[in-house]
Amino acid sequence: MNCWCGNTSLEEFSPTYLLCRLCGTLVFRGMPRDNITHVTDDQNELYGKNYYLSRLPEKYGYVDFETRARTDLPERCLHWLRSLLRYKLPPAKVLELGSAHGGFVAILRWAGFNACGLELSPWIVDFARKTFEVPMFLGPLEDHELDPNSFDAIALMDVLEHIVDPVDLIQRCLAVLKSDGILIIQTPDFPENKSYDMLKKENNPFLEQLKDEEHLFLFSRNAITKFFRQLGIEFVAFEQPIFAHYDMFFVASSAFPTIQSQETAEKTLMATPSGRIVQAMLDLDDEIKGLQKKYSALNMDFQICEADRAARLQLINEQGSRLGELEAERNNLRSQLGELEVERNNLRSQGEALSRSIQIMEAERERMIRSFSFRITAPLRWVRRKVFGLIQWVRS
Repeated sequence: MNCWCGNTSLEEFSPTYLLCRLCGTLVFRGMPRDNITHVTDDQNELYGKNYYLSRLPEKYGYVDFETRARTDLPERCLHWLRSLLRYKLPPAKVLELGSAHGGFVAILRWAGFNACGLELSPWIVDFARKTFEVPMFLGPLEDHELDPNSFDAIALMDVLEHIVDPVDLIQRCLAVLKSDGILIIQTPDFPENKSYDMLKKENNPFLEQLKDEEHLFLFSRNAITKFFRQLGIEFVAFEQPIFAHYDMFFVASSAFPTIQSQETAEKTLMATPSGRIVQAMLDLDDEIKGLQKKYSALNMDFQICEADRAARLQLINEQGSRLGELEAERNNLRSQLGELEVERNNLRSQGEALSRSIQIMEAERERMIRSFSFRITAPLRWVRRKVFGLIQWVRS
């Protein structure tokens, strides 16, 4: 098994993918041997009509194809157009590979670009031609003899990851691009610093891009930069992807392109009737984004207020709980105080009784002292008289 960079020493990553440490790319284990870009059986082959009509809705939950042809216009198609206008202005010639329902080609043409699309399924090509009246090529790029150095831009939206030989495809694109032409590409963004277990643990949205049989190469940003440098392309500018949680979106060019101002792009669009309609769509998109930003800020404020409210409510509940505890403690202390009051009254009664007993005992003591004193002093007086009388008798 080889990586696009030529490395054959690939490491285990997941049950269905290997990891190239040299460039930071995931490589699908079951790389197809047949040329899957040639659809000869539109009903049964991988990229036949049922890829869009059945596989994407049933396996991945996408909305039906008719609905996508409508909802993609104000969403991803307008986002891609806005980015393209920063590098190229109408009437530049643009080719979109893998254009599906043709909505992006249509909006490019309304804006004034000389745009066409390419798809693999005859049914899908017919759908795009009928639905949006856009020119479409049928079959892979190598099946068509396109003039060298003839396109100003080639768009590959969710295409590069599906290709068995992405280096060969980009080389073919470069051959038909002008020297100052650009490639504008959207592809899944593999976070190469994370293992499969880490991605699963955090339920990373990138896991949705591990699509067996379809996504053959999943590039990291580091891998994309190495990929184009290997092809001699130094200018790789990463733009804001519409699905930033799992995609990367970038512009690559052999020459450093001129960046167009928004004012210049608006002036160019306003020069044609259909371009005015596209500019009105962009204006509405700006207004919606402004409202979304304002709503996001309000929602953030609401979340902050809600968090503060929740914190205050928790504090109130805690204080209420503590108040209940204090009330119970107060009642307990009141009960103890009542018991102490009863005990104090008992002690007071006991003290009064004791005091009365002491008074009685004191009175009895005084009485006994007086009685004892009388019993002692009376004989002593009798003895003293007798002694005095005896003394008088002796003297006489």
